[in-house]
Amino acid sequence: MSLSDKNLLIITNLYPVPWAPNRASFNKQQFDFIEEYMSVKIVILLPWIEWIKHRSDIVKSEKIKYCPYFYIPKFGRRLVPFLQSLSLLCLLPWMKKQKACALLASWAFPDAVSASMINKYLRLPFYVKVHGTDVNENTQFLPRSNSMKKWLSKAKAVFCASNALAESLINIGISKEKVLVNYNGVNTHVFYPGSPEGKTSKSIIFVGNLIFTKGVKELIQAFTELQESIPDVTLDIIGDGPLRSFLEKESAELKLPINIHGSLPLTKVAEKIRNSSILVLPSYREGVPNVLLESFASGVPVVATDVGGIPEVVNNNVGILVAPRSVNDLKQGIVEALNTQWDRNEIIEHSNRFKWNNNVKFVLERLEAE
Repeated sequence: MSLSDKNLLIITNLYPVPWAPNRASFNKQQFDFIEEYMSVKIVILLPWIEWIKHRSDIVKSEKIKYCPYFYIPKFGRRLVPFLQSLSLLCLLPWMKKQKACALLASWAFPDAVSASMINKYLRLPFYVKVHGTDVNENTQFLPRSNSMKKWLSKAKAVFCASNALAESLINIGISKEKVLVNYNGVNTHVFYPGSPEGKTSKSIIFVGNLIFTKGVKELIQAFTELQESIPDVTLDIIGDGPLRSFLEKESAELKLPINIHGSLPLTKVAEKIRNSSILVLPSYREGVPNVLLESFASGVPVVATDVGGIPEVVNNNVGILVAPRSVNDLKQGIVEALNTQWDRNEIIEHSNRFKWNNNVKFVLERLEAE
């Protein structure tokens, strides 16, 4: 039986939904590319609070099923995979009906753990895709780490977005043979270089969730100090999250030239990136952020923190690495990047390492072996 005759069943919380259409675009891109070769069925895990708030927006589909699950915020995180698995049991008849050739879980904890639990009933070849925070944060807590070790070890392969993530999983006891590095890709039909004449002089862009660990507070502080030496520098912030109101208040009170756009469609994000001088990502922890790869494909250099898998994709020809949580280091890195004459062709050439076709081929080769 060829791949075109097979179904792949995916369980994840990371996928666009009607009320957040720009969520997890990297997963949608990968799954769309996979769907060129085989049918894809997706179960989207939703926290019960989010489901109650938006249940009227849900559209019935034979491709996508929504699975609300109960949990108590900020309490008993170790129990969440078990609670998710109970909710997934309600969709067991539908999942069995798909006659899938394999099960893929995207997000290590709790999603992949609960998917591994429910696979006791599905008995499918099981695969896991991990991203960054799902590993970097949860391996710091022994109960979660032990849970990941037990249930992810049942997978035939765990696809990691970086060598750093692979090492983290090996360190908690997952077999080295099962841990496979598979860098994400870039859709070059969306992310491509713009005309050099279209760029705004000394323009910075940040794309990501507006949360504490993305380093957005340090970015605002560094940008405020930059105003003294580079008064014509501007900053675009694309993304949403709990710190958005703080950023809007700070930029208004300090009268900073900052444009906070909120969440934007991928095509708009790409347009903003290609018209910027540099992209800045001052995160505390990361896997390999897709936005860096997308910036390279747009011919735009980056300033990013030396954490996780970022050093695996950022070299001196495409960007500058800075220390996390250091406003001064971030500021100096931005100044250096703005004053450097970057070779745009070299940045674009570097981006050719990261193609969705390569990523998906790597996954499909494992599935075809079944």
